[in-house]
Amino acid sequence: MLAGSRFEAVERAPMKSLHVAIVGAGPAGSSAATFLAQQGARVTLLERGRFPRDKICGDGCTPRTLWMLERLGLGTLPSTEAAPVDAIYAISPGGVVLDMAIPTRLFGGKACVIPRQVLDERLVQRAVQSGAELREGVRVEGLEREANGIVLRCRDGEDLRADIVLGCDGSPSVVRRALGAPDFPDHEGAFAVRAYYENVRLTRPRSMAFYWEKDLLPAYGWIFPLPDGRANVGLGLRADQLAASGVKLPELMERFCASPHVAAELTGARRVGKVKGHHLPFGSFARHTHFDRALLLGDAAGFVNPLTGEGIEFALESGAFAAEAVAEAVAAGDLSERGLGGYARRWQTRFRTAFQLNRRLMFAFERPRLLDRTFRAAIRNEHVRDELADVISGEASRISWRFLAGVALGR
Repeated sequence: MLAGSRFEAVERAPMKSLHVAIVGAGPAGSSAATFLAQQGARVTLLERGRFPRDKICGDGCTPRTLWMLERLGLGTLPSTEAAPVDAIYAISPGGVVLDMAIPTRLFGGKACVIPRQVLDERLVQRAVQSGAELREGVRVEGLEREANGIVLRCRDGEDLRADIVLGCDGSPSVVRRALGAPDFPDHEGAFAVRAYYENVRLTRPRSMAFYWEKDLLPAYGWIFPLPDGRANVGLGLRADQLAASGVKLPELMERFCASPHVAAELTGARRVGKVKGHHLPFGSFARHTHFDRALLLGDAAGFVNPLTGEGIEFALESGAFAAEAVAEAVAAGDLSERGLGGYARRWQTRFRTAFQLNRRLMFAFERPRLLDRTFRAAIRNEHVRDELADVISGEASRISWRFLAGVALGR
């Protein structure tokens, strides 16, 4: 185990002498690989699957996500791969309908929905173009310390030694466990399921649609448009609430798809493949992210919005923060936990307040009358509507008194 171990400060060396091993080639891993390789580091990107490969997800890319994709050099993906989105459509438990444009102040107000099978492959291709080495079909089973590095133990393959290891292997994370970080408690995580549908004729094909059905609370669901008449349909619920209910999430998914509002959107559509589920660790429990010669990124660190389950934008940004912190540590000649502390300072400044706020807002979004009242206030009050758009888009770090007053007064 590496938890609590100490490494001696390394000699000053340029980035080109640094070998970084990244476990997991999703958005976090590919983002870090791209930025590090561009700085001259030797980067080995290990992926247990083979591209193109699926990743269970809502596939929604927020305006900030698109901004990060531009930073990475991907630019705008063609409409055959990404469905453009510029609005939010939401229905409260009491049937209050909120239909609003994403404010242009949020990175131009443009979002999209990209299947992860497409997005992840584009991201890893970008990393390889930048100079990273991709090794597919490699399953990492553990880590061991050496005097001047870390050795990755791989199944059915040669072990790999590196100066620094980045754990980007999702939830549950082999790297996280090997580093001694605790598992996420049930109340600080959720489970979500999603299915793909084809031949879908959505009434609002440029909107991300959210549904808080009264009979399914505290679960909430979504329908996100995809190219070529397809859609991503899903449902999420906090892990401890799911356990207490005694209900299986696929059963709730069937009830969700049969509910009147959703059934109307899926009329004539056909489900493609199976309903698949995954675990979402909440960012409100993200406390263990940097170690001697190691960092945790993306889902492995818990960088997921507790309210919406969004994680792609945080994964991409954590990759940038990791690259900056590693370069900082190399320049200082210190790859210890302390030397890599710039990583924690960066993500905490950007993520922590938003994670804590959205964790508290879960209470409001599980109360039918309060959610109905909030939606009604948003329809009448532009300020409430703008702040609610910030919340749903993952950009809110605080709730103003004007918002609270608007909801309380209903106007």
